[in-house]
Formats: sequence, structure tokens, C-alpha cells
Amino acid sequence: MGAFLELDRLTRVFAGSPAVRELSLAVGEHEIVTLLGPSGCGKTTTLRMVAGFEIPDSGRVVLDGRDVTRVPPQKRGFGMVFQHYALFPHMSVRANVAFGLETVGLSRVEIERRAARALELVRLPGTGDRSIGSLSGGQQQRVALARALAPEPQVLLLDEPLSNLDATLREQTRRELRALVKEIGITTIYVTHDQEEAFDLSDRIAVMREGRLEQSGPAEDLYHRPATEFVATFLGRAGAVEGLVGEVHDDGLISCRLAEGVIWKAQAARGSELAEAGMKLRLLARPEALAFARPGSDGALRGTVRETRFAGSVYLYTVTVGHGELEVQAVAEQARPGDLVGVVPSSAPAGLFAFPAGAERQTG
Repeated sequence: MGAFLELDRLTRVFAGSPAVRELSLAVGEHEIVTLLGPSGCGKTTTLRMVAGFEIPDSGRVVLDGRDVTRVPPQKRGFGMVFQHYALFPHMSVRANVAFGLETVGLSRVEIERRAARALELVRLPGTGDRSIGSLSGGQQQRVALARALAPEPQVLLLDEPLSNLDATLREQTRRELRALVKEIGITTIYVTHDQEEAFDLSDRIAVMREGRLEQSGPAEDLYHRPATEFVATFLGRAGAVEGLVGEVHDDGLISCRLAEGVIWKAQAARGSELAEAGMKLRLLARPEALAFARPGSDGALRGTVRETRFAGSVYLYTVTVGHGELEVQAVAEQARPGDLVGVVPSSAPAGLFAFPAGAERQTG
């Protein structure tokens, strides 16, 4: 897919501290790309540079081959929905949706047509005369979206627009939002810190950390083939133990020598420097990739259950293993805190990732 919107080495510095550093990302036409990361990682600053509310200190924003880095926000043809919808409570739904259309030289008839069409798109036909206060939170979110769509923008920018909704409504609304955006066929950049939201909405996810792009790709690719420890731990759960490289295989797998002579195979991180036997490593393991076994059985790491949690459809166990901790997922209760257990891979090497021991370990 060719790049319709291109972020080219964007950098933004505030008071001598870089908020975004050399960030490059290509977004295809009609694609939904989510900027995902913890608070303070530069997601919103990046979105504001795309919108034109922030001017990058270096780098470019390119739309369909045209450099729009210095183009004012109102002339970029982008629609934006903020975390706080900024709706006007004293104005009707129709007036809120039409707000701003008067300034672009449209006739009253065209303004009415666009406002009505935008309300139809967000499944709120016939609500134009209602007050904002009479709407539910989910309906207000859709009014804000209708206002962004009314000018018929080329790009839609969404900055955590669902964060004010309760969990049930948020889940329902994000699925409706994806269906709507796909139906309209509009290029979209979405900002969130919620991985489940990113998984539900996105064609691709761009994981950010401390102003930098850590990795981008489809959710499944990032989950099953993380490039860094940060991505592995931010997208889903993962425990870790220390070990040494035993053998490097041609298929990208590494035999990891762990405590008590146990050897597990794991996927080598992309671009990994784990190339020689004896190098120190950290093995990260997804809870669903592990299972319990008898302590001392073949291939089992011996550990003690520190904590158990019921998570609805599964049980999660935190197990202290040597100088590390692993999490084991099971569909039924299998152990209690204090129990001595063995831990083995349930589907090696899927869900097991080997990283150099010196890699940064921040998990946000």
C-alpha cells in the first residue's frame, strides 16, 4: 500500500526536551493507523503536528505527495476529534455539527445538507434539533465525530475520543467507529494508550516510547513478533527470566540455557545481537505460552507460586523462578500461593522471545 499520508522524521522539542524524535511513519489511503503508547510518549504531540497545531522543529508532513508542514490547520482538509469533545451546550446538535462550515464559503443549503449527511453517517439522523445535554455520552461522541466529518476531510485524526466513556460503552463504540470509518473510506490516525482499543480499531499499530517509534505493523505481528522488550511487555503480558545463549539456529530460534540446566527454545528478537553461545539474555514468555508440570520434570523450571488471580475466563499465576518471574495462564484453578511447581512451554517456541540482557526494560 502506497503512502497517502507520510510523517517524515518529525521532531518536536519543548524547553530543550524532545517530545518526538525523528519519527517516520507512512499511512496508506483509507487505512486506520493507531499511535499507541504510555502517557507522555509523544502520541498527542505527533497528532498535533499532523493536524498543524504544532510546527515540527524538523521533519515534514506530506499529504498525497504535497508538503503540508507549514500549511495552517484550517487549510489542511483534516478533521479532528479531541479527548474532550468541545461541544457547545447552548447550541443544538445541528448547529454543533455545522460549526465552522460557515467560514468556508458554503451556502446555507449546502451547510444543512452536510450537517444532515454527517449525522446520518454517525447513525444519529433526526437529532439535529435536540440539545447536547439531552444526549448520552456515546451520542455526544458521535456528534463530535459528525462535526469532524461534515467538512468532508481527506484525513481524520482522533485523540483518545473514547476515554470519557464507561468500559461497556467504550467497547461498543469503538467497534461502531471502525465500521463507520471503513464504510466512509477515510484515512485515519487514532491515538490511545489502551492496547485493546488499538487491537479492535486498527489496520496497523505504531508503538511509541519516549518520543520514538518502537515498532509498527498489524496487531498480530507486533504481538507475536515484538522487536523490543518494551513492545513485548506493552502489548500483552510477559514474564521474564535470565539465561544464556546455548545455540543459535538458522530458523531464527535460540536455545536458551536457563536455571538448573533447563533449555527452552525462543524466537530471537528482530535484529537481535544474540549471535554467540554464552551471551547473556532475557527470555520473555507470554502467560498463554506456559503450563504447569511436576517440579523436576524434564524441561521444567522449578518455581513457587507467589500470586493467583481469577481473570474471568482464565486463571493467572505469578511464579517466582530463580531471579525472575513468569506468569502462567490456565483455564482452571491448578495451584495456590506458596505451592512449588514446575513451569514448561506449552507451545514452544510461540510466545517465547529472547532479547539481549542489556536491553532497556522499561514497560511504561
